[in-house]
Amino acid sequence: MACILPPSGINKLFTMKRLLILLAVMTVCGSLLAQSPYRRDYREDGFQQLYEPETQDFLYGYDYFRPFDDVVGYSIYGSRYRKAKSSKGWGVFLCTVVAPISALVALQGISDEVPGWTVIGVAGLGGSLGGGIPLWSKGRRELDRMLDDYARRYAPRPYSSNISVGPTNNGLGLALNF
Repeated sequence: MACILPPSGINKLFTMKRLLILLAVMTVCGSLLAQSPYRRDYREDGFQQLYEPETQDFLYGYDYFRPFDDVVGYSIYGSRYRKAKSSKGWGVFLCTVVAPISALVALQGISDEVPGWTVIGVAGLGGSLGGGIPLWSKGRRELDRMLDDYARRYAPRPYSSNISVGPTNNGLGLALNF
């Protein structure tokens, strides 16, 4: 098939510009297909979705990545997860339930001028906040460490590569990371 270009230089320029724009659009469209949440699975059922809403599991090829929840925490980290979750739970309970009740008891003792209730309320408030805040933060910190470890070890890696240039012992080096 022969391509006939108009003899005018300006028309050649516009034709070349249209060709480049067309090639750029086709390239962008091709790269957008690579970003699709569906991947081509060469089986009879055609497309396979990467995220299944029913099970909330991520599919990468034939590997499953399950979001971090109680099942994952207990099965991988065991008693460490149980202790961290318990510490956080007791800390939340002491700070959000016991501390306000103790404050109300102390205020009631102050308003009724009953020193015993006031002392009990203030002691309960101080004890619940003094014990609850460290438990809450310790449990949260330990759960965060487990989550970071889980994500580092089991989360899917991106399927991409990059080229970097940097200094080496013998001068300048080129590295392909994938």
